[in-house]
Amino acid sequence: MPHDLVDQLSTPSGQHLISELAAMDAPIASAPSTQKTLRKEHSAELVRLALRLAEARRRAAAKFPDAQTLLFTPELLEQATAHPVAAQRASWLAGYGRVLDLGCGAGGDLTRLALAGADVVGMERDPLAAALAKVNLEARGLAGQVFQGEYPGIDLPDHDVLFADPARRSGARGPTGSRRIIRPQDLSPRPDHLQSLLSACRAWAVKWGPGLDLSEDAMTAPGALLEGMPSSAWSLDVVSWNGAVREALFRGGEAALSGPRAVVMSGPVDGAETWIFTGDPHTQPPLKRPPADWIHEPDGALLRANLMNAYADEEQLGLLADGIAYLTADGPAVQPGSRSWRRL
Repeated sequence: MPHDLVDQLSTPSGQHLISELAAMDAPIASAPSTQKTLRKEHSAELVRLALRLAEARRRAAAKFPDAQTLLFTPELLEQATAHPVAAQRASWLAGYGRVLDLGCGAGGDLTRLALAGADVVGMERDPLAAALAKVNLEARGLAGQVFQGEYPGIDLPDHDVLFADPARRSGARGPTGSRRIIRPQDLSPRPDHLQSLLSACRAWAVKWGPGLDLSEDAMTAPGALLEGMPSSAWSLDVVSWNGAVREALFRGGEAALSGPRAVVMSGPVDGAETWIFTGDPHTQPPLKRPPADWIHEPDGALLRANLMNAYADEEQLGLLADGIAYLTADGPAVQPGSRSWRRL
């Protein structure tokens, strides 16, 4: 059973085993001779899981400053939100009451919510992930509950706030090799299943694939997540970290804002800085102008939040050419919303 194996690996001796394997070069740790030696003292199932957890720990420091206390499989680590993004989101949600993390995985977001001071409860369909989430809360000395189950199909625990991260891969939280889902109706839980939960919450946030169609028309269409909701009932954040767009987040209830935001984060995993841009997504495109001394490339968060035009208007940037997201100006960027290069 996953719980039994995870319990064994969460003990001091189990943690020592994982740390020892993680310190080895990957080929040595997975070598048959190493596994044969380990199986003299541990079951084959325990060794297999320890090797997977050690593999993830080698890479987890790129996402979590407390990686040495957390347990992930490689697949669950890949799906986990990086600490700077998760911690920022948690600070926005923690003040509205008890938070249900629906589809909590191994607890990356769940632990960030608890660290932000939220009363948390997690729900996860994968037994191994649920067991890891429980252990990860305990490893950080955090209160909270984790239930194993899949929605729809079971009653959800009491909560004031819903945070949902629908699975965006076929076989997500399962075997390696899953493919990315490109149709919202194939997400799990489906948008229409999530929609029925939103109105019952004091506040809610649903993580969405930033590559999906984020337009109001798409999101409020029949069967879509926000069907029937007025634009005043929800808002969109698009978040980037160190130049890469990490997530789109729809917020509603008391957590809704007055319009879309581009949240641009930069810096190390344990000290990222945040710059937030708000504006009118209906701003007219900037006028085209000949290349000036500097070329600007807007951050992807501005582009996906449909705020490039508002940013260009505020910074007095011209459009370099139709159909491409490059701007031009007489000077370098003042705000973190774009990268800039001197034209040679």
